[in-house]
Amino acid sequence: MPIECPRCLQMNPDSSLSCDCGYDLTALIRRRLMSRTDQPPPSSNRSFESPLTHWHFSIGVAIVGLLLIAGEGIRLKLDLGSRATSRLIIDSVLIGLTDLAGALGVGALAWMVVWVLLSYDEGRYRPCPKRTTLGATITAAALIFLGRLTPPDIASYYFTQMLVYLAIVIPAYFAGSRHWLGKW
Repeated sequence: MPIECPRCLQMNPDSSLSCDCGYDLTALIRRRLMSRTDQPPPSSNRSFESPLTHWHFSIGVAIVGLLLIAGEGIRLKLDLGSRATSRLIIDSVLIGLTDLAGALGVGALAWMVVWVLLSYDEGRYRPCPKRTTLGATITAAALIFLGRLTPPDIASYYFTQMLVYLAIVIPAYFAGSRHWLGKW
């Protein structure tokens, strides 16, 4: 790319270090080289959202925990209305916190998957680890709570149906993102 001399306004090839008028072009060449970036272009699905802070993540987990405790309290009150209120509160807190621990375990697995995805430089998918973990925790908490409400034979049917959906969706996602079927 040619360089314009600031003194005589003559266009010089970028391979020349000085102009015909005697002006030194090395400072301009250095500036041009320093302004270049050899970084790849940003991905097309780049998120413009700010990453989730530790504080917001903690508030989200606390809200999920409170919702699980309240849901278990309502469920236990309907099923075991004759028990003492203090006993129902203790039972709902313990069951809700146990469900939250299971949901956080699933969230930790999602955290690991996100960091594996982020370790690949060529990956186009750049998720926020805390946001993905919170989403997986909320989803797991909802599934755990709904699993408690449904009878075991229906729950096994839904579990099998979910596995079939995942067996279809995961290969379809990878086929689309890795261009296994070509570029359409």
